[in-house]
Amino acid sequence: MARWRLQPGFSVIEFMILVALLCVVAAIGVPNFIEMQYRAQRAEVPANLAGIHVAALAYQTVNGEVVPARIPWPDATPDSRSRPWKRGSNFDALGWRPEGDVRGSYMLEATSQGTFHVKGMCDVDGNGVQAQFITDMDGTVNILTGSEVY
Repeated sequence: MARWRLQPGFSVIEFMILVALLCVVAAIGVPNFIEMQYRAQRAEVPANLAGIHVAALAYQTVNGEVVPARIPWPDATPDSRSRPWKRGSNFDALGWRPEGDVRGSYMLEATSQGTFHVKGMCDVDGNGVQAQFITDMDGTVNILTGSEVY
């Protein structure tokens, strides 16, 4: 009669089950990780809008007028890459400049009532659909597109 000896290690079935479990975890985890990265990158825009709003409000209080910056800055077509902030816009007159490179584009629009809107847009996932934000005189930043747009 042949006797089976116990050998240390995994059997082929156990190894296949382990690989299947790892595939399931990866299938769930990787898309969630990528989405969290997009959300973190998109969060730059509302933070910068709040800073621009405060600078524009201070400028308006001191000078009695709004400095319009209607051309999206640093460019009109943000994509998934970060870009350096270029000098030479009306944002320089406000005294506002972001720290480091930016992923969004920003503009400041004066209204006929002497108020202003600060708008920002980004496309951190590079799919061609831009997430758009706006802030009004009260300083509240609102998203104009759906929360799933990055």
